Amino acid sequence: MTGLLAALASAVVYGIGLTVEQRALHRSAALSLRRPLHLVRVLFGNVRWLCGCALAALGSVGLIVSLGLAPVSVVQPAFAGGISLTLLVLALAQRQRISRGELAALGVMPVALLLLGLSLGPQDAAAGTTANLPLLLTVSALTLAVCAGGMALAGGGNAPAAVMGGAAGLAQGVAGLQGKGVGGLLADHGLLDAVVPVLLSPFPYLYALGWAVGIALFQTSMQRSRASVTAPAANVVGNVFMVAAGTAVFAETLPAEPLPLALRAGGFALTLAVVALVHRAAGQAEEETGRRRAGGPGRPDPDQHPDQTATASA
Repeated sequence: MTGLLAALASAVVYGIGLTVEQRALHRSAALSLRRPLHLVRVLFGNVRWLCGCALAALGSVGLIVSLGLAPVSVVQPAFAGGISLTLLVLALAQRQRISRGELAALGVMPVALLLLGLSLGPQDAAAGTTANLPLLLTVSALTLAVCAGGMALAGGGNAPAAVMGGAAGLAQGVAGLQGKGVGGLLADHGLLDAVVPVLLSPFPYLYALGWAVGIALFQTSMQRSRASVTAPAANVVGNVFMVAAGTAVFAETLPAEPLPLALRAGGFALTLAVVALVHRAAGQAEEETGRRRAGGPGRPDPDQHPDQTATASA
């Protein structure tokens, strides 16, 4: 239960960070990936955006710690759904209009968390902290190779946006696996003693690679289609991959009894529904904002999406 609560707390901090970033970006000059130096100057000259980044980074660190405390099949969906729930609560607090789908997500998420919590028995609550390194490297290499193929198709203009979004989710899932590896080292060695093992492991370097590939794929898919298509595809595929691959790579056991297993599966499925509902609504809202501001001095760049919640990372 500690890992579940830590994942929820991390999700709240991460969600607040995203909201601070988004509000800061709405008040800044227009950004474009085609002008990288200008983008860096605008972002790093924005104190509010930097504060939001710091909160999001703190939430990501909390996720890594959580993954060393509880099974990935509990922590990952709790974190992803918790971010979505936090964003909705903050939107309500700011008196923003939310859709029926988002209202449904508000009602579904507490049920999903309850199911995940009830599925944790004494023998099923332990997290896998040691990765099967050959399997981890194989899964990561094959997945990133598939994503590289997606990038090649993107360069030729042949891949649908939804497929590109799914590939972005896979790359972010690879980064999430490395985050769980770091979390396992922290759980086994403690914060200070884990520094050297972490640096000597492949985890931080594969994390950076997966994160970079995921961002490139996501931005490309955003250029091709609506955010309401690409964001749910990236987040749902990334979360499913993270749970399935993480459970196998870290040799974590699912509940043995039928009822706890059904509770775990039901909680996971409901969190995926919440993520899809919230990201679809966020994408539609972004498109409406873009149409209203089209032609104005603060017109948002089509490359930019304010709500890129990474899988493990995001």
